Amino acid sequence: MLLRDAGDGSLLPALEHLHAKLTYLVGRVSLSQRQGLSLQDDTLEFLSTCSDAHFLDAVEYIVQTDAHMCLSGRQEEVVARLNEFLSIDDLPYFVTKQVWEPWQSDDFRSQRIRLLEESKVIPKDSQVIHETAIEPALQLLRQPAFRHANAEFLAALEDYRHQKFGDCVTKCNSSYESVMKVICGQKGFGYAQGDTTSRLLKTIMGQTQMESFWESPLLIVGTLRNKLGSAHGAGENAKAVSEHVARYAMNMTASAIVFLHDQTYSGK
Repeated sequence: MLLRDAGDGSLLPALEHLHAKLTYLVGRVSLSQRQGLSLQDDTLEFLSTCSDAHFLDAVEYIVQTDAHMCLSGRQEEVVARLNEFLSIDDLPYFVTKQVWEPWQSDDFRSQRIRLLEESKVIPKDSQVIHETAIEPALQLLRQPAFRHANAEFLAALEDYRHQKFGDCVTKCNSSYESVMKVICGQKGFGYAQGDTTSRLLKTIMGQTQMESFWESPLLIVGTLRNKLGSAHGAGENAKAVSEHVARYAMNMTASAIVFLHDQTYSGK
């Protein structure tokens, strides 16, 4: 109904767009595998029976840039309404807005904006944690200096949504390390590209005169990666990372990123 209203009373453009996207996702021409259905009915049939993961993929597809015409330019409004629906039913997901940035043409004659980040469906553990940790971390990471860290953290959130929990833990720490390297570079703290999480943290703590008791909680993200992440070989025993552990790593990473940034730049 939301897509119908955004499309000025017609749902057909949105369903055709989703059909084209979803057939590539599932790797077959017919989504529902029922004979004789139109593209629109095939899409509706699929969305009413598919897995949660594929339904969320469809939500993500319809709010991205190439679906702009399907929504009559109301992409931001649709994202806001989708989040209302998710919140009302207390569902553990959140749809981010598109992020745009000013862009100067090569000849400096015109200034435009260009897309920095597409809308994404990300996990939301709780409203409080989302508002005090995940969203502040995403806002911080959208600064140009943290672009690589932002991409790594968004990849971790996507891995969590697709139940790749070991990869989620690994990419959380990659983002954390990237943030610490940017902080060190911006503040003139000496560091090497190959420095570990522990060494980077010690550098920042030493330069900002943080008390030693902070080291243990702020090192948790790196410890989880070393013990459970997919960055190192499992050897004879496979590393099984559960959903709640990956969720903890995600939330801890967001909190630690915001804390370290505020601690370093506030000067307190």
